[in-house]
Amino acid sequence: DWMARYYLQALGEVIKAALPAGMQLKSREVYELTCRGKESTGSFPEGSSERKILLALKRRGGKAPLSPALTKKSARPFREIIAEMISAKLIVREEDAIEQKIKDKSVTFLRALKPAEQTSLTARQKEALDIVCESGELTLQEFKAKFKRSNSILLKLIDLKLVESFHKNAFRTPSWEGLEDWNDGPPELLTEDQKAALSEISGALSSGKFTPFLLHGVTGSGKTEIYLRAIEEAVSGGKQAILLVPEIALTAQSVAYFQSRISFPMAILHSGLSPGERYDEWRRVKRGLVKLVIGARSAIFAPLDSLGLIIVDEEHDPSYKQEEKLRYHARDLSLVRGKMEQAAVILGSATPSMESFHNAMERKFHYLSLPRRIDDRPLPEMRIVDMREEKGGEKERPIFSRPLEEALNQNAERGEQALLFLNRRGFSSFSLCRDCGYVYQCPNCSVSLNYHITDKAFHCHYCDYSLSGLERCPQCSSTRLQLFGIGTQRLEEEIKKKFPRIPVGRMDRDTMTRSSAYQKILGEVRRGELNLLIGTQMITKGHDLPRVTLVGVLAADLSLNIPDFRAGERTCQLLTQVAGRSGRGALPGKVIIQTYNPQHYSIQMAQTQAFVPFYQQELKYRKEMGYPPFTRLVNLRLEGNSEARVKRQAEDLAKIVTRLLKDKRYSEQIEALGPAAAPLSRLKGKHRYQMLLKGKKWQLLHEFAERILAKTDQDHLLSGVKLIVDVDPVNML
Repeated sequence: DWMARYYLQALGEVIKAALPAGMQLKSREVYELTCRGKESTGSFPEGSSERKILLALKRRGGKAPLSPALTKKSARPFREIIAEMISAKLIVREEDAIEQKIKDKSVTFLRALKPAEQTSLTARQKEALDIVCESGELTLQEFKAKFKRSNSILLKLIDLKLVESFHKNAFRTPSWEGLEDWNDGPPELLTEDQKAALSEISGALSSGKFTPFLLHGVTGSGKTEIYLRAIEEAVSGGKQAILLVPEIALTAQSVAYFQSRISFPMAILHSGLSPGERYDEWRRVKRGLVKLVIGARSAIFAPLDSLGLIIVDEEHDPSYKQEEKLRYHARDLSLVRGKMEQAAVILGSATPSMESFHNAMERKFHYLSLPRRIDDRPLPEMRIVDMREEKGGEKERPIFSRPLEEALNQNAERGEQALLFLNRRGFSSFSLCRDCGYVYQCPNCSVSLNYHITDKAFHCHYCDYSLSGLERCPQCSSTRLQLFGIGTQRLEEEIKKKFPRIPVGRMDRDTMTRSSAYQKILGEVRRGELNLLIGTQMITKGHDLPRVTLVGVLAADLSLNIPDFRAGERTCQLLTQVAGRSGRGALPGKVIIQTYNPQHYSIQMAQTQAFVPFYQQELKYRKEMGYPPFTRLVNLRLEGNSEARVKRQAEDLAKIVTRLLKDKRYSEQIEALGPAAAPLSRLKGKHRYQMLLKGKKWQLLHEFAERILAKTDQDHLLSGVKLIVDVDPVNML
């Protein structure tokens, strides 16, 4: 109920988010002809939408679901036509329940009914019966693994009533292809910083009261060891725990590490599991069969009865915010659930979010610091390279600066590993006609198409639209087409040209199509089979790669150019996180950052690792501009097929907001920005406008947003346009 009220969503959406797919009672809209509708077909013109709908229902027995495709040629939206036909009593709308597809898994078992002293049995029959008798009870699959002969022998034993076949319900076990064995044992000694942090956490667990912690530890400082020991203590005290990780692929690494150290049962919950696996893991949790749940953001809904500890690893990561349907933030829900269940909550990061750091400085969170790496290993040496001073060819600046190229050469000579980070996939950013200036644009989104050399096609990274590579400009037929910009595919190609003998791998959305691919390539790096890994922000996550001694960052400015007040914060976090992959083992690390904006404070402070000054400067900017953590935000976004209709509805929405702001109770505390076209003004075929509401008190801001929504419903303002309410938005595009 709290979630529904806070995120301004229907309670049904909250229940859907909390339950696995197999437990959700799904329904669909169906429409049924009334007596009037059956007689009215002829009263509508040939080809009219109303006539098409009535005829479609007649052909399907008078009752059926309807597709918006029936009215696609109409100037009026499908929903508007349906609403008018219902008002005219031509049709009625009903909800039909859809049968749940996921069933409990049933496994065939065998057990012996009589001992094997049966003289009438053949040698093979006796052999089969002995296997069953020795096991007492075993699955059919286990029996077949031991007795690789004809099934007819087993069937004969069942017919003779010497063996019984029966069924039991069983849980599906999530499969982890490519899961690495983690052989590292516990550290011999904890650092003094780790001991101090664990002491405070231990006190909170003993008290049985809600206690939020911000665990701020540099990369490689041993945060995971603190998580593990805190979980062990919670479980030994009769409690259960949840560990959240930002990415599904990181779950496997956490599972491998924890399985190597703990003996109590745990479950895995995330959307990457098959529906059956997720359903069964949820049931195991619900029945109290596990002590620890590991998963991505949806694991926060795990139905644990005795929750004592919640850990959010990499709490700053924007992946914790759901961007569809129920737009919740798992980090914030962790705090709410922790308070409800009187549990300790640990938010861990090397680069905490501004909101969490501010809460720690305001003493709303207990601040725990791990300022040094394990074994006093030094942080990597950081160097910034000003790419404006690097000289390349005539057409464009070089991909590699001289310092980075020299460092890669030296690394290769020593046989050490390196990571290259470029947060743009594909081969090039866009293609330009040198004669008329034409740029390939996505027809569904307001972005240019990226060229991919693997399939020689242009791709949209938002809607997956693709266009085969063309040799001539579609506008002027010129052949003078030039590719601009660089992506991970081109970077891989250039590396293979310069360093043909170095084994290279690439980690981006194009290569990591399955969780197993993610684990496979990380395993190859850990085993030393790959010496150089190229990737997008996937490689910045919390991977422990002890052989990596060099990290190169190409185009560090990319995230600075996003129209988002968090751009500086995100840049500093990305650079610090990827730099933290270097020098985690016995050898010291080095990081080279290539940028065209070397004086920007987020890049400077990522180099010096001076986070407190960075936060102080960023907080000053946020306070002046009225952004979180000093205010709360609600983004109202309108989407629709017709730009004119969306714009008009946005203007109508603005009128409602303006009228409501005449109330001093709101006008003194709330500010409304817009409406304006969203930075991505068209996405997946939908035109987008938005209004941003800013308020100092979240309760008043939510009340204001609720009044806006009530007024739009009352005035029927949203015909043909979808209104999306995003509370505490993370993605401002």
